[in-house]
Amino acid sequence: MLLKQTGLTLLGQVDSSLPGSNSSKLAEGAVQAFVGLMIVFTALILLTLFIAALPRVLAMLSTVWPEVDEPAGNASHTDSLVADDGAVLAAIGYVLHTEFQRQLETQDSSGQNS
Repeated sequence: MLLKQTGLTLLGQVDSSLPGSNSSKLAEGAVQAFVGLMIVFTALILLTLFIAALPRVLAMLSTVWPEVDEPAGNASHTDSLVADDGAVLAAIGYVLHTEFQRQLETQDSSGQNS
């Protein structure tokens, strides 16, 4: 209403004083709504088809690029040559503990003498 009173026109604003303009606006709006709905539903259908075809595409790609469990550059030997790892780890822990205790005793004895 204010725009009609001031005489300003905006882009896309149509003079509604023409006869039959309401029906033409309605028809243009219906066409735009229909085209918009078609675009949205086409995109959704294409997305659905892509998701449905994805397992087959990945199966074909797995023949070209097979899945690798380990990196190709990893040449280290993961299996232990010792039959019982627990005993070896216990022995290492015992030696470290006794050495640590021995160092603490030497520090305590040197602290008491001074």
